[in-house]
Amino acid sequence: MSLVVNNSHTSATKSKAYKVAMITGSFPDAPCGVGDYTARLSQELARQGIHVSVLTTDLPEIKPPQPSITVCKVVKSWQLYNTFRFVRFLKAMKPDIIHIQYPTREYRRFLLPNFLPLICWVIFPKLCRIATIHEFSIAHKFRKIGMIFFLLLSNKIIFPDKREASAVLKWFPWLKGRYTVIPIGANIEPVPNIVSSRRIAEIPYIVYFGFATKSKDVITLFHAFKQLLIHGVKCKLVMITYLSDDDHHVMKELGIEHAITVTGYCTPEQVSVYFTNATACVLPFKDGVSLRRGTFLTALRHGLPVVTTIGENVPEVLKNWENVILTPIGDYQAMSDVILKLFHDPVLRNKISDNAMELGKCFSWDNIGLQHVALYSSMLT
Repeated sequence: MSLVVNNSHTSATKSKAYKVAMITGSFPDAPCGVGDYTARLSQELARQGIHVSVLTTDLPEIKPPQPSITVCKVVKSWQLYNTFRFVRFLKAMKPDIIHIQYPTREYRRFLLPNFLPLICWVIFPKLCRIATIHEFSIAHKFRKIGMIFFLLLSNKIIFPDKREASAVLKWFPWLKGRYTVIPIGANIEPVPNIVSSRRIAEIPYIVYFGFATKSKDVITLFHAFKQLLIHGVKCKLVMITYLSDDDHHVMKELGIEHAITVTGYCTPEQVSVYFTNATACVLPFKDGVSLRRGTFLTALRHGLPVVTTIGENVPEVLKNWENVILTPIGDYQAMSDVILKLFHDPVLRNKISDNAMELGKCFSWDNIGLQHVALYSSMLT
């Protein structure tokens, strides 16, 4: 186990300084959306007077985001044989709350995270157990079953949006009354002093951001982008991600490799610069857009017109052709048509940009932190 850093905590509120053990497999600079979210949440909780200790994986790339947070690299991996190491650390820490973020990339398929609620229930029965379930609706059925201890033994479950809560209730209807919904925020805020100089790229480009996983339809994006080139649009596609060999093969087959930049990992500042100068952001989710998507919220916070996909339950705050553009899942022609319209219609582009930025203000970290502090207080008093 290695301890990264801890300095004095700055309190922004007069709330009791609860001690929270925040459990996450990933943390910056290890690439993971939930890890980035946990860092932002921990920063905000510390600002509001909560003593946060992040318990995470022992990886060299994990670094503390600011001195007000203790980052403890507890285990090399999340295999069950590390249980006793984890328990010894919790005994020494003596937290008021254990708050587990699930899933994260560095948990991989190891079982220790799934058994943590049971372990804490047996060994620390008086410890308040909270779990934030970021992803259930698109999880494999065996992974859903693997969340049973979170749902049975957590004192409270947090979901990032109503759609995830509804998906869980279909499987576990008895959970009703034991959960709450607290939205996530943008993991990357606009870099100061460059927002006013937007859309200054020499060659206009659209941007994709986020892991190219099975839940993201980058192949449809590639086909839509090819249609833009066929229509004679002089533009580029910037993919802020890593792509598989299969993805690169599709790009080559379509003859669009020359017009695509694949950045790999970028710092938050670099991502913000890419967003600020882009014409639009395209996010083709296979299950449709939702408010649990940090990449989508990041685009909103940058006032970037977003072209994305429409699922079964579109959040009420999303208004098609007002603050977002929604296209059918898998329909590359429809996606290409609306991107083309954005390129040729600056009035529409600016309207959606302004409305997106206004909507993005609703997902402030200050409010998210306040909701967590209120929940912690209600559980401990």
